[in-house]
Amino acid sequence: MDTTFKEYNIRLSIDSRLEQVRVLSGALRGIGQELALSDDKLGQLELMMVEAVNNVIEHAYQLQAGNDVHVRVEYNPQEVHLIISDHGHAMPDELHAEARDMPDPEDLPEGGWGMGLIHALADSIRYIRDARGNHLYVSKQLV
Repeated sequence: MDTTFKEYNIRLSIDSRLEQVRVLSGALRGIGQELALSDDKLGQLELMMVEAVNNVIEHAYQLQAGNDVHVRVEYNPQEVHLIISDHGHAMPDELHAEARDMPDPEDLPEGGWGMGLIHALADSIRYIRDARGNHLYVSKQLV
């Protein structure tokens, strides 16, 4: 019996335009199907990635096209890691703090749900800003 398993490290990149997020989402769905992820896990990963990338485009790059948004998908049979990287403005500390509650809908006329949804769906989140840019690490357990 073969007990080895495959690990994957897939890199995707788009320009900082909201209309390209759909293409990125389709690529992640294709990757998830190839890796035989459950529809539930794949849907959660897709939602987290879309929310994170939209946040980068809207806030880090302030809707300015011409900037790179990088997504790395690291897979092993136990978990999937999404690493979203950019070179825009840093994320405010309060948005990536460890304990994050969903925002009160009464306080949000439009938007503001992204990081709350990511925190609710992810098994772990880590944000790092270094000389190479901003990096949001999001992990989802598969077992």
